[in-house]
Amino acid sequence: MAKVISIVSGKGGCGKSLLTAVLGRALAKEQQRVLIVDMDIFVRGLTVLLDSFGNYGYKSPFNITTSDLLGVYRNNSKNYDPLSIPDLAIERFFECDVLRAVSNISQPLDYNDKDLSDQDFCNAQINYLLSHKSVSVYDYILIDNRAGMDSLVFASCSNSDIILSIAEDDEVGRITNLNLVNFIKFSKNVNHIFSIINKARKIRDVEEISKRLNERSDFSVVGVVPFDIEILENFGSEKFWHTVTETLYFKSVIDSWNRISKTNALVDIKEFRYNFPPKIFMNKSQGRYTLVERMLRVYSILFIFVGIGIYVYSKFLYEQISRLDLISLLSVVIGVFSLVLSTAGFKSFISGKKNDSQSD
Repeated sequence: MAKVISIVSGKGGCGKSLLTAVLGRALAKEQQRVLIVDMDIFVRGLTVLLDSFGNYGYKSPFNITTSDLLGVYRNNSKNYDPLSIPDLAIERFFECDVLRAVSNISQPLDYNDKDLSDQDFCNAQINYLLSHKSVSVYDYILIDNRAGMDSLVFASCSNSDIILSIAEDDEVGRITNLNLVNFIKFSKNVNHIFSIINKARKIRDVEEISKRLNERSDFSVVGVVPFDIEILENFGSEKFWHTVTETLYFKSVIDSWNRISKTNALVDIKEFRYNFPPKIFMNKSQGRYTLVERMLRVYSILFIFVGIGIYVYSKFLYEQISRLDLISLLSVVIGVFSLVLSTAGFKSFISGKKNDSQSD
């Protein structure tokens, strides 16, 4: 039977949809059959993300998306009875499958607020989706919900084995996450809800954020995903989906998942499957720098110390300027130049850091 994972957030823009897609791919690489469901039928962030930058392996012959399943129809389209839908529009996305929110990401929908505010209706539709014959073959079902809370999000959480709440590393993000988690916990009395802090800049490790949040709540923070400038710079490019699995961001996502898997009978995501840079370049506090810039910083320090060491050693052996003196001076120059080069691009980052974000 599939493990159902609901991904939620207290507010928009925290990176929930990207994290869902990345986590789905990682689980699929562990020989798990994974279905990602875009349940945000109006904003459609995940569908837009995959449609714009993805690489579908096949297109479904069916056109029944989550919006059709929920009885929210495209303008001038046939109104299906949701419970009589024969099959779903499940499509391939790299290693996993996707159920889109809509067939056309720009198509307006006929909004039926009455149905979507009906808790019994939403519960029935989520149950139908999870018991559908097309869905029964999967090991993991990841549901990307809309930000905040409504009857549909609540129904999704009520029918999930694990709930992941994604929050940003700021006071507003922490408060909205706390409110959302407490609402879910105390409304359904669930203990399988975990928080992941995304785009973190002020936090170095899980223990630091856990200590801060546990002073105000008893829910579990399982991971900190640092702000990664490479995600921001490569997002939307052709190489994005091929390089994201080599980033500090991705490593932090799978670290967070593996903390959950230890106590919840979930599959571990193995790091050896990925070509991560050496650990010296993967410090969580260095996410504002690209990998090349991190390497330049390390090597610049190395060159400076080598240069100084050679210079001191040469002066100890010789009274006059020697070839070793020249080599040492050259090493210092290269070191200083590399250090300047590695930090020169961050003036705009520092001055505009409040406006940077990773996609939701």
